[in-house]
This record gives sequence, structure tokens and C-alpha cells, in this order.
Amino acid sequence: MATLQMSISQFFNDKTVAITGGTGFIGQCLIVKLLKSCPGVKKIYLFMRNKKSDSVEERLEKMIKSPIFKAFDRSLLQKLVAIPCDLEKEGIGLDEGSVQLIQDEVQIFFHSAATLRFNEHLRLAFQVNTLAVRTVIDLCRGIKNLKALVHISTAYAYCNQQHIGEEVYETGQDYNKLHESLQWMSDDMITKLTPDILRDRPNTYTLTKAFGEEVVVNEGAGLPLCIVRPSIVGSSYQEPLQGWCNNPNGPTGLFAAFGKGLLCSIWGSGKTCLDIIPSDLVVNGIIAAAWKTALSNPQTQIPFLSNNQLKPLTDQVVAERRKMIPIYHLVVGSTNPLPIERLNSMLHKSFMVYPLDNVIRSPSLQITENKHLYRLLAFVYEYLPAYVFDLGLTMVGRKPMVMRLNQRIATNVKVLQFFISNQWNWDVTKTMHLMSQLNSSDQQSFNFDAQTINWQTYINRYVIGVKKYLLKEDLDSYPAQRRRLKRLHLLGYVGQGVLFLLVWRLLVSRTNIARNLWHLVMSLGFKFFQYFQISSSVPKSNFLRLPLWKS
Repeated sequence: MATLQMSISQFFNDKTVAITGGTGFIGQCLIVKLLKSCPGVKKIYLFMRNKKSDSVEERLEKMIKSPIFKAFDRSLLQKLVAIPCDLEKEGIGLDEGSVQLIQDEVQIFFHSAATLRFNEHLRLAFQVNTLAVRTVIDLCRGIKNLKALVHISTAYAYCNQQHIGEEVYETGQDYNKLHESLQWMSDDMITKLTPDILRDRPNTYTLTKAFGEEVVVNEGAGLPLCIVRPSIVGSSYQEPLQGWCNNPNGPTGLFAAFGKGLLCSIWGSGKTCLDIIPSDLVVNGIIAAAWKTALSNPQTQIPFLSNNQLKPLTDQVVAERRKMIPIYHLVVGSTNPLPIERLNSMLHKSFMVYPLDNVIRSPSLQITENKHLYRLLAFVYEYLPAYVFDLGLTMVGRKPMVMRLNQRIATNVKVLQFFISNQWNWDVTKTMHLMSQLNSSDQQSFNFDAQTINWQTYINRYVIGVKKYLLKEDLDSYPAQRRRLKRLHLLGYVGQGVLFLLVWRLLVSRTNIARNLWHLVMSLGFKFFQYFQISSSVPKSNFLRLPLWKS
């Protein structure tokens, strides 16, 4: 396959980049990658929100103190410039000076910002995930030398269908009419109507992200743009640091709960593949998509027209644009799937070698497709031990906390249940074609091929990253924590045995069948005890002739 002539690093030389969502997990990894692998980049504008306690400049200063920025000297970090904005406001809160600055200087625009809370109130989710896309497109239409606009969506935008192609599907709803309705409806009214608006979608996140893609189709005509759809983003594989993760979103929080012994059961099929993709593969794919979009669209001067001045597209043009806009699925399930049962085995193996501090039970996970059995397992292995643990904390004068943590974990699992219980098939034809167009050097530096992931290596790094970066625990504690795990493992077997005997004895006193089975088991146990006592004094040549069943 022929490669494009200019390398990615060469393309970004002397380019000015704008990023929304730069303070988020993907945004920070994207910034680091650009600074590291495209050091010729001229400037990076970061759209950031002022907070009550910190200005955007103060937030930027705090952000670059993160471990992932330590490798850069101050002169390189001075390329980062904060732009005040607020995606929760109409027009995303940009002042006229910032608009003019962006439109005069920027060539590459990455729109990464989104509200990632799956069950966010529909009004806020619609504002951030849908209307902000319109504002970004309007802003980019005025950019004098725009090379590429990369809209970062999600692989689950159309999770209401099993096969997802490289096209923008119809949502079956008019986002403009919904916008009009949201303007006069109260929050309580919206909350009541949300299930009807969602229809066959699990949450407001997936619906509003699909609406965002509709905006790109209907209002992005004439712009050099593409859509990138990552699946569930996990910790980094290689860059910026192995196993880097700085928030409990997505699978990271659940992995931490697994390692602490707080998550012990899930409802679903072990054969289902949980589509977790390393963050650095996502970032590499995003950068490559911008490179391809720019080089595939020879620059033409785009006259500035606001979205209000644009003529509505005909139905035929809209239908063509749905299939014409380049869409890149950054997923693992299509080329290197990881079934949940295999993930469970790898996590257990990793956490036994690289344990977290102060776990409350040996990390293990029961997977069942039976909902009633799942509830029983959750009660026995999660809620009951949590109650006992909290009772012990209360008795020694400490604040109970485990039950509260369990409830938070249960809430997170419930939110992710739809994605644990279902499986999708994504078309990755354009993604693989994009990878093939990179030269050999860029294929190493900007790799986003999921087939190159060694899952056990990745899970090991993920587990270490959870301990080091998320929980900020000392890696020198491994020997002590391994000894603790061995004790807990033994106690777990003892506890299960005691629980089995207690339950069985309760049944014995209730039914004749259980009582007879109990006596049979005890009789066989006594026989085996006699058998092994005798075998210890019998020569090996006569061992197989012992009267095992004779009284």
C-alpha cells in the first residue's frame, strides 16, 4: 500500500494546534505525544474552563506538574497556551479576542471535550456533546488556514445495533427539534421524558454523541474533517508512561476495586469481549487521522459562513455525507478480542504478583449469566464481608467505609452493565488502511494497530499503573502485600469451608434428604480417613489391594 509522502512529524512542523478537552485523560496524553513526537509543533492552544479557585493559567501550571510532563523542559512547555472557555454555555464561553486568535493562527483542531458521565442529565449532555460541536464547527469555518478538524466521538454512538460500519447512521430524531423543546422544558420534565427520548439506547451519553455526529454531517460541509470513534479507553500501553492512568473512569476504577477485593462478581457472559483499548493507541490514531485528513484535502480558502447562513443540505447530500466522511474505529474487538473470562484470569494473575495495599480479600471474580445467582454472590462475597469489616471499624472507633465503597462500585457496574452484557462488531477497514499509509518509522512511533497488543503484558502494566499513579501506593510494599495475600487466600478457603458447613448444617436439620446426604458424606470421610491410616503401614506393593469399601 502506497504511503503518503510527508511524515507525521514533518507535517506538524510549524503548525498551531487547538484542543478542547485538553485537561482530560485523552487530552493530556495527546498533548504529551505532540510535544514528544512532533517537537516542531509551533503552539498548542488548550480550551480550559475557569474554576472558582483557579484561573485557566493556574490550572495549566498545575497540569504540567503531572509526572507525564516531567521529561519536557520549560521552553517546550511554553508552547502550551490556555484559552478560557466553558462548553456548558452557549457559544462555549469564548470571548471575541480568543475567537480571533484561534481563527488567525490555528491549522489543526482536535475536538475531544465531552461529558463522560453516562447518565448525565440530558440538558447538560446535549449542551456539551451536541451543541458544542456546532459551536466548534462554526469556529473552524472562520479559521483562515484550517488543515484538519478531528471530531472525537465514541465507538458506542450507535450501540443500539450490533454491526457498526464506517458511516454516520440516522438517529431517528431531529436534534434541532429536541433543542427547541429543551429550551422551554424544566429539568424535572426532561428527567421524566428521558427514557422515552433514549428509546433503545442505554444512556444520555451515547445518544448525545450520536447527535454530535449528526451535527458534523449536517453542518460541517466544506470543512476538512473526520470522525474518530474510540471504544473504552484504558491506561497507556507504552506512552506517556507504561500503565499511566490518573482517574477512576471506565475500567480503571473497576480494576482497582477488583484488586482491593471489593469487586467479586459480575452479571454477564465470560465469552463477551470487553473492548478496552490503550490510551496511547487512541492518541496515535487521532494524530494520524488529522495527518491523513489534511494531506487528503488540498487547502482551499473556505469563505466564512456561520451555521445560520448556510443553506440546508438536501436529503440526498446528507445521505452521501453520512458515508463520505472519513470515520476511524479505534477498537480491539475486531482484530484482537479480549473475552471477559480471559481478562478475569489475567487480572487475577497480575494482582497476585503485583498486589495493591490493604486488600480485604484475595482478588477473584465470579462471572455468571444468572441474575439471581449474581445477586446471591454479590451479597455473600461483597456486601456481607463489607458489613462485617465496617462493624469491626466501628468497634475500634474508626469511620465505616467499605459498605459505602461497595455501593459506589455497584453503581458503576450498573452503569457499565449494558457494555458488559453486549458485544459489537465494528468495521475497521479505513482504520487499517490508514495504518498502512504510514511510513515504517511512523508505524512504530504512531502505532494504533490493536493486533500488536500483548494482553498479559498490558494488564500487568495496567495493574502496576493503578497502584502507582491512581492510588499512589508505594511499589516497595510488594513483598509485604504478597505475604498478606497468601494469608487472605488461606483465610478465604477456611471461610468458605465454615460457611459451607454452617449452611449445610442448617439444611440437615430441615430435610430428611439433606440429613441422609450429610451422614453419607461423613461416613465416606471416615472411611477415607481409615483408608489412609491403614495405607501408611501397608507396603506399596499391596497398596492397590486395600479393602476400601469393606467394613
